[in-house]
Amino acid sequence: MTIVLWGVPLLGVTIPAVNGEMLGFFIMLPLSLFLLWFWFRTGYKIEDEIIMVRYGPIKMKVPINNIQMIKKRKNPFTAPALSTDKLELVSGRFDVISVSPEDQEEFIKQILEINNEIKLDSRLKIRK
Repeated sequence: MTIVLWGVPLLGVTIPAVNGEMLGFFIMLPLSLFLLWFWFRTGYKIEDEIIMVRYGPIKMKVPINNIQMIKKRKNPFTAPALSTDKLELVSGRFDVISVSPEDQEEFIKQILEINNEIKLDSRLKIRK
C-alpha cells in the first residue's frame, strides 16, 4: 500500500513537473493529494461500544455488540487498511470490514472487554 499511496502521487506530480507539462501537473496535484489523504487519515478508535473507522474521507461506525467474529486476513485489496496484515470484523452475513490497527492484540482485547461473545479466528493468538 505504501508504494501505491506514495509512489503514484509522487510520480504523478513529478513527471509532468520535470517535463514542463504544467497542465498535467495541475491535474495530477489534487488527485495526488486525494490519495495521500488516505495515508494520513486512516485510523480506528473505540468509543462507547463503537469502533470509529476513518479511511481518508470515508467514516464508518461498527457497533462492537454486532460483531460476531474476528478473522486474521492477509489481503492487499480490502479496505480500510494500510497493511496486508488485517483483522476482518464480521458483523452479519454480508457486513464485513477489514482493519489494520498497529497493535492488533490490544485492539482485540479492548473489543472483547465490551463483547466477549465474539468468536476469534484460530490464527489469532491473544494473551490473557
